[in-house]
Amino acid sequence: MSTPVSIVIPNWNGLEFLERFLPSVIAAAFRYIEQSGAPTEIVIVDDGSVDKSVEWLRGRGFLEELPGRGGAEGKGGTRGGPALRLIRNETNCGFGPACNRGFEAAIHPLVFLINNDVEVQADAIAPLAENFSDDSVFAAHCRVFDVESGREVGTGKLGSFSRGFIRVHRSYVCLEEPRAKSLALYSIFASGGSAMFDRRKFLEIGRFDRLLAPIYWEDVDISYRAWKRGLSIRYEPRSIVRHRVSSTMRKVGRRRMRQMQQRNRLIFHWINLHDPVMFTSNVMWVVILALTAVFRLRADFILSLASALKKLPEIRQRRLEEKHASKRSDRELSNIFGLLEKRADLFAYDEYSELEAIRARR
Repeated sequence: MSTPVSIVIPNWNGLEFLERFLPSVIAAAFRYIEQSGAPTEIVIVDDGSVDKSVEWLRGRGFLEELPGRGGAEGKGGTRGGPALRLIRNETNCGFGPACNRGFEAAIHPLVFLINNDVEVQADAIAPLAENFSDDSVFAAHCRVFDVESGREVGTGKLGSFSRGFIRVHRSYVCLEEPRAKSLALYSIFASGGSAMFDRRKFLEIGRFDRLLAPIYWEDVDISYRAWKRGLSIRYEPRSIVRHRVSSTMRKVGRRRMRQMQQRNRLIFHWINLHDPVMFTSNVMWVVILALTAVFRLRADFILSLASALKKLPEIRQRRLEEKHASKRSDRELSNIFGLLEKRADLFAYDEYSELEAIRARR
């Protein structure tokens, strides 16, 4: 029998997304049960919604769990299908804290963490789970297409270091049809919107960092911490999902989103970048960006920097903890992805137009 899976979905005022996308998640859970015989559950963590999400979920068989009461295995759902569980936060805590609560409540060894605006292909779960036969694997993430444009927006992610910052958004695709036993397809991070995690390792590493609440960079942060502890993250192109990109965050002001992104990017580097030369480069570039922010019409960077600096005492403590736990250096990790990018069976790109061009020539 294959490994049991908990599917965790954070939700905040997402009724329209649940109505549209949750049926595909339930169908994928049924398919995995049929294929593997392994028990599966769907755990929705409602993060203080004020729409009708909770009432809608109750009406579809999700059983709400009272504080201090867990153990919903076998409850809810349809006969032979996944258990359906609902956990509520009374107030909105943010993406990271809501996900952490879902991991803590999950009862199975593997957690498939997905956004509420993700459509899951029916056979997506099994290929992800196969990656965890290797005990070094911390997470495996899906191949993602945008619901509206059809573009491929989530593929393998390469890591590098340039101009003071760790770069995590350079992508790659397989030039050949992916095979189950092909060479490992590593990725610098597993997106929190469509990835499977080893639950025990996730909790041991320390969950999504509370310093990054309410949202942004928490998935990059925990992925980088996992890599530096000697674990690995894989890209699984056989597992396909379709995502309505950033739909939940459209409800938040664009300026506030940019400030949160910039603040958390800074915090991530100050905690996790330990190589002396790289860290010095980061500090120098932050100073340059701060001094030139007004001329670049980026006053928001100053606000983000000020917000990050307020957390320096906690950042210093977290930095010491991560340095002590690390087994790989920043340069060793860069070398892993430098070698991956040179593989002949992969194509690396920064812009989607590059991917379109290479596919047009093949």
